[in-house]
Amino acid sequence: MNITTRRQFIKQTAAGIGGLTFLGPMQLYAKAPTVKIAVYAPSHCALPVVYAFHNGILKKNGINAEIVYCANMPEIMKKLISGEVHFAQIMSPMVFKMQAGQMNAPEKSLAITQILGTNGGILGISSQSNIKKIQDLSGKCIGVHSPLMVHNIILQLLLDKYGLSNKNINIKTVPMTKLRESLIQKKIDAFINPEPLPTLLEAQKISKSLLMTRMFWRNHPCCALTTKKQLFENEQKMVQDVSRAISISALLLDNIAFRKENIAKIHNYKTPYQKIPLEHLQKAFKPRRSDFYPFPFLSSGEVIVKQMKKISLLPNEINATKIVRDVLQSDFAMKIIKQAASEAPGSSIPEKLEREEKFQLI
Repeated sequence: MNITTRRQFIKQTAAGIGGLTFLGPMQLYAKAPTVKIAVYAPSHCALPVVYAFHNGILKKNGINAEIVYCANMPEIMKKLISGEVHFAQIMSPMVFKMQAGQMNAPEKSLAITQILGTNGGILGISSQSNIKKIQDLSGKCIGVHSPLMVHNIILQLLLDKYGLSNKNINIKTVPMTKLRESLIQKKIDAFINPEPLPTLLEAQKISKSLLMTRMFWRNHPCCALTTKKQLFENEQKMVQDVSRAISISALLLDNIAFRKENIAKIHNYKTPYQKIPLEHLQKAFKPRRSDFYPFPFLSSGEVIVKQMKKISLLPNEINATKIVRDVLQSDFAMKIIKQAASEAPGSSIPEKLEREEKFQLI
């Protein structure tokens, strides 16, 4: 196996991602008869969109929607940038990299109106491994499906906190479709990934959970509902209606009392989630393992951007505060989520949503 150091991994993946090309003419969204939303399913963060569509929440909020299921994140990004879809589920660090004018995306072109998923990640180890604690990762190979997923940012923070950054840890890009095989063939010793894949691998006795990501960073964001800044500014009613509907969906899913019932509903819909046994879906998306609070906290965005700069995924000259405030529409989200709460019984909404929630590793 070719060994890649942590620094080499970061440089190689950043260079590779920068080579992506987005083709297709820019399209106008005015008075679009159908609002298209691109998602990657059966992922954790696609759930609020899927639930909002199949449970009639989008329609109730005046949106004639179509869900566009995509095979990977680069496909989703291409569709959003080209204007083929109006909204997209995109990993938060990817949005910031695109906003910086990298990845051949127009600079300052994106807006995040809500977070789609919080928590929902597992640092797993091979079931054949002798790893018992975080410190045992020294000298091991850890698989990530993309350097631009929040879970890779969390992994880098975790290694820093435990003094493992310079302990010969190798980080390898492994597509989710290859993760199972890589563990079985001992090409990697561990991995970090969003649900439900870790639960499925654990059920097959291929991996074991070493740490839930929420145990390290409570309520961390994952993917975000993202649209083009042009659409956000020019089609405010559409954006408000879509964001309100998906926020209602997220709040309903986030409700502990009805989580099991709502996951069962999703399992009954004809979607990619139906292919996963219900018992595994219930475990993967149980409260506090995977959650859905939709507010985009500015402090969380700054943690992500600052870490991306530290590991060379963004240029050092990027102003973290500015890019986060340009992308995360927190004032808009606050208004929308308070509206959504009235249509999501049992929602827990603070009297005042804090834009500057203090970030603290546990």
